[in-house]
Amino acid sequence: MNNIPNWSKNTDTYIWVFNVGRGLSVFVRTPNNHGMLYDLGASDEFSPIDFVEEHILPHLTKYEAGNAKQQLAQVVISHPHADHISEVEKLEKLSMGLLTCPHDKNEDEGFDFDAIDDHANLKKYRALFEKRTLPLQTIQYKSKYTTVIQAEYGIYYIRPPEVREIHSDSDHKYGNGCSILFYYKYGPNSLLIPGDMTPECFAHLLEEENGSEKRYSIFSYSSKFTNWHSETTNQPSLKDQLAEYGLTILLAPHHGLESCYSEELYEAIIGGKPRLVVISEKRHLGENDGTVDGRYQSEEGAEGMNVTIEGEAEKNRYSVTTRNGHHFLIKFGSDKTVTVFGESDPLNLLDK
Repeated sequence: MNNIPNWSKNTDTYIWVFNVGRGLSVFVRTPNNHGMLYDLGASDEFSPIDFVEEHILPHLTKYEAGNAKQQLAQVVISHPHADHISEVEKLEKLSMGLLTCPHDKNEDEGFDFDAIDDHANLKKYRALFEKRTLPLQTIQYKSKYTTVIQAEYGIYYIRPPEVREIHSDSDHKYGNGCSILFYYKYGPNSLLIPGDMTPECFAHLLEEENGSEKRYSIFSYSSKFTNWHSETTNQPSLKDQLAEYGLTILLAPHHGLESCYSEELYEAIIGGKPRLVVISEKRHLGENDGTVDGRYQSEEGAEGMNVTIEGEAEKNRYSVTTRNGHHFLIKFGSDKTVTVFGESDPLNLLDK
């Protein structure tokens, strides 16, 4: 791509949800033209990191971290199950300001790697944070002169030792429950990516019970927020944000599987549901792979939104899914609109 794309020249938010088969990968371009990557899923047919490196990174504003300018402002890895870190080796060739992921660098937040199957990428994942320093953070917004009105985001998680108390009898649920949640709001529109968070942990986190952590950044300068990015203090709780502003887009937890549908999450959202559910859906290869919860695909799970799939307008969709081969672009406009596009060829999403 030699031409400068329209998305790099405006103050809209662009969110790409990539079709990666049995994994998850989401890229967020902020109104100040920084990039944030959530999870490292990939398929045999498609590499999000290769796509981002070729078509998006060249047009981003580099993020200043210390004395260096980084290609990505932040990478968030929800948890180290294999389908969420399949491109971890490719990540090593990119520079990033912040790497945010479950780790074992201290006792308070120590992740139990013995609970995770020793898959091929686990050692590479652990090497990513060997030279990183704590604490886990969101972007520290320092500029007194540049403001992106109404742009803000946070990460929410439960310390892994507390998750072990919640899921003492299941290593798999423990790994899922350690997921780092990503919440993003621009004007009236918002996005929640919960990774593979379990219903039990959702309930715990929403009530900010013991071991709950939050970091938050608002892209307008104020001394009031100086430590929100680095430690749990008086940042907005996830429950309060959902109750006050509702939720535009929910990326269904754990690929939409019925085992991780959270009634507590839905009860927290003003109006009782998001406008649209996006499902990064596993391709079901065996009878024990589980099925998508039907509530996501009905008026019980979403208010409904108009979307555009392969250039065709579809009215009042409750959910969209990557299972049918589509990649998705969600655009939060500076004019407070929200639009959703689905394309089998992700290149077609670059000029929306």
